Amino acid sequence: MTIRQCYDRFIADRMVYCAAKTIHTYTMHLGLFLRWISDSYGPAEQTGFQDLPPSDNIFTAYILYLRSKGSCKNVTIRSYARSVKAFLAYCYEEDLCQDYLKKAKLPKDDSLPKQPLLEEEVRRLDACFDKKTLKGIRNYCIVHLMLDCGLRSQEVRSLRFEHLDPAHNLLHIYVSKECKSRITMIPGFLLDAIASYRFLQQRKDGLVFQGLRGNVPLSENALKQIFSVLKIQSDIPRLHAHLLRHTFATSYLMAGGNLEFLRVLLGHYDYTVTKGYSSLAAQYRMLGIPVYRLDPIFFRTIS
Repeated sequence: MTIRQCYDRFIADRMVYCAAKTIHTYTMHLGLFLRWISDSYGPAEQTGFQDLPPSDNIFTAYILYLRSKGSCKNVTIRSYARSVKAFLAYCYEEDLCQDYLKKAKLPKDDSLPKQPLLEEEVRRLDACFDKKTLKGIRNYCIVHLMLDCGLRSQEVRSLRFEHLDPAHNLLHIYVSKECKSRITMIPGFLLDAIASYRFLQQRKDGLVFQGLRGNVPLSENALKQIFSVLKIQSDIPRLHAHLLRHTFATSYLMAGGNLEFLRVLLGHYDYTVTKGYSSLAAQYRMLGIPVYRLDPIFFRTIS
């Protein structure tokens, strides 16, 4: 079997359960890897893993190739390498290649820490919304679902009125990333804001957020445009949608939240990503930096 055929099997396997965005990332990252294979060992459409020198660790060699480019940061190399790592792990498990990942290491992460939003910055952000208008209250709800509930952009766009449980301050998130579902808390002030938005919309069911022109779902590009405008209006240059979710996670841990609870609230598969928030939260807490505080509902106890 050629390496290209192995790649085709891997993509077909992942298409069964991975999101389209994940598949796109795999095809983009592995496309570069296959070109490197072709340049280094011969066309991937004709060359199999069995044709490669047994002494060559192609995973390590590929990382060294990326590092030789000079312009690639470690965080970028790590991103590309993770896709290759998943591919080679699959091939090894399917007995298509040797174990190229044994004792393999990735370059150290050189990404800059993401600074969460401070209390004063959220006040500036909220000042951008005229909550008496349909557009203003809609955008306010979108921002605070990410900031106060930790939702992803896609989860906000897919939210339906029937997913809300106001009587118990619960929010049901269905078919999220990698088709997982979960339940999280939603503060009373945000439920009130969504109720106001619902009243102005004069709608009882269906998707919560729609475009302002016609009954069409809020698109990914429309959501990006909302944040492009807010970045200017609030004078917060680093503002983007995922920063709100990052602020939620940091604030939760700063207030003494449990790491396992946070993993569940965020919908993470394991601790790999969740643990990344721990160090930053500890630093901000130690220095007394006024990061935006979450609603007490996330820290209530049941007697």
